[in-house]
Amino acid sequence: MKNIIVLITLVVSITANASHFMGGIIQVAQKSQDSVSIGMYIVGDQFPTLPQYVTLEIWEMDSQGSYDLDGYITLTKFNNGTHQGFNTANYGSDYINLDSNKYRFIYTNCCWSILNNSTNSTNSEFVISTDYWHVPNNTTPYMENPMWINVQSNSVNVMKPVWGIFNCYFGHDDNDSVNLYMTELYSSYSNGVFVPQTQTSTNISANNDSITFVGTTLGRVGYGFQIDKYRSGYLLTSQRIQWTFVVTQTTLDIEENIGYRDTRYKVYDWSGRYMGSDIKTLNNGGLYVVRYSNGKMEKINVLLR
Repeated sequence: MKNIIVLITLVVSITANASHFMGGIIQVAQKSQDSVSIGMYIVGDQFPTLPQYVTLEIWEMDSQGSYDLDGYITLTKFNNGTHQGFNTANYGSDYINLDSNKYRFIYTNCCWSILNNSTNSTNSEFVISTDYWHVPNNTTPYMENPMWINVQSNSVNVMKPVWGIFNCYFGHDDNDSVNLYMTELYSSYSNGVFVPQTQTSTNISANNDSITFVGTTLGRVGYGFQIDKYRSGYLLTSQRIQWTFVVTQTTLDIEENIGYRDTRYKVYDWSGRYMGSDIKTLNNGGLYVVRYSNGKMEKINVLLR
């Protein structure tokens, strides 16, 4: 078992067997005028484990307004976790240099497991993406805490608040406008088009206040969400999220609510890359920066043994 020793040193002001992916989001963090890092949060089946490396496609907008494939980028898994009995993982990239243009980052993985609300889920790819306009001070919203997976049948399951500082599901650091809404469950990405699955029911609503779901049939259902971010009327980012809910008889023995923390914090590596919200999930020792919810920052040295 891994023991973690955290030494506070200074206060500063600064694929083998494929998994069935069940949900995810791609996030872009701007580090400088021309440099960004790409992060991805994934939820998958209990077995097999999520892969150590994933590859994303990079598409760049041309002069006609269409996206052309511009290359690939590899993301490395930097921590593992679990959420309501399912595997979770955070992935991150090294810094990549971008010109002042619009980009699309896409991840696909085959395939979905059986979904009650789709007639072609097992033949459909898992597709998540983010459209990103590389302009100054533009970082995408991010998932603070994972949405529920397990939901109780024949009950109104309400997740709120969607946005906030404490006990929320999504956050963003810029003073831009954000809009979360329902979109489609995708089956593939072809010729610049996100191809939808054939869905048979919609028992869910989503907005910037709450996500509400009612399930009547036991089993899995999949849905799409989208977050658009605007500045002065201009669309800066669009994140296409895919997510699976598992309708169960009861959720009494499942932790459904996000626990309040007296002190919330985020962990960054020494190069400024976001590493998660819990020191215990770190896989590597070394110097890290912890930023607390009250604005205080600390440099720490983590020793793993």
